[in-house]
Amino acid sequence: MKFKHLPLFLFLIIGLNLSYISTRAIETKSVEPLEMGEYKNFHPTGKIIRFDGESLYYDISFLWFEKAATAKVSFFKANGKYFSVLEASTTGFVGFFTSYRKHFYKTEFEVIDNGRTLRPKTFLRQVTIADTIEMTKHKFDYSRRLHTWEKHLNEKKIDTGQDEIPEEGAFNDILSSFYNIRNSVYGKLKQGKKFVIRTIPEKGHDKISVNIWPEKDKENFRIEEGRKEANLMLLNIIVPKEIFKTETGELMVWSSKHYIPVETTVKDYILLGDLHARFTHMEVR
Repeated sequence: MKFKHLPLFLFLIIGLNLSYISTRAIETKSVEPLEMGEYKNFHPTGKIIRFDGESLYYDISFLWFEKAATAKVSFFKANGKYFSVLEASTTGFVGFFTSYRKHFYKTEFEVIDNGRTLRPKTFLRQVTIADTIEMTKHKFDYSRRLHTWEKHLNEKKIDTGQDEIPEEGAFNDILSSFYNIRNSVYGKLKQGKKFVIRTIPEKGHDKISVNIWPEKDKENFRIEEGRKEANLMLLNIIVPKEIFKTETGELMVWSSKHYIPVETTVKDYILLGDLHARFTHMEVR
């Protein structure tokens, strides 16, 4: 069974991303950046549960449609456990055109590595298209080094499977990868840096490759594109193309020095061409 889903969340997989807010208000409030992509009290690494209470918002455009979709990703604690939820949906006329697609992703984490790293315990992916609901559930048993999964269509189980988890490491889903990257788990994000993230195996692919362009290459590309922002990092990310239905699996991300993606382009999405995602604002609980 092939699962259809628009990549409304692709710019979030790489996790290159947003800032550290060290204080919280009792009520949720919007946090205004000093400049686009920069915040007070930023730290590239530390206790990863500092993201608790944070919600991030995005607008997505493609073809001639501006703000065709919205997305929100949140980190929170409930009943003594840590979770992240990603919700994305098409809106307005585009919503009608795409049968009002909704994407819901939820990961339960455990915190390891002296509080620095997230490791998924469960991962749920649910895609709703009109009255059809496709859902995949993943569970990770690290004592047995076993990953099990099952797929459902409108609540009917249609497939199951299992994989052995390597002795060292984990299968990082999109949400654990997102926060781990923000916390420099795979190394400091700097120009010229390259790294690979092991992801949940699907259709023979289990890796995401990240390449932060060197300064000279980035500047040449920036000038060619006519961009004014000279202090941004440029990242090239390759994800398994079969997963997100793109021709190449390539993303180009302009990130601030505080790891906030200012603009992300998903290259060559089948039938829709390039998709563009823009960060709008953050709220802190």
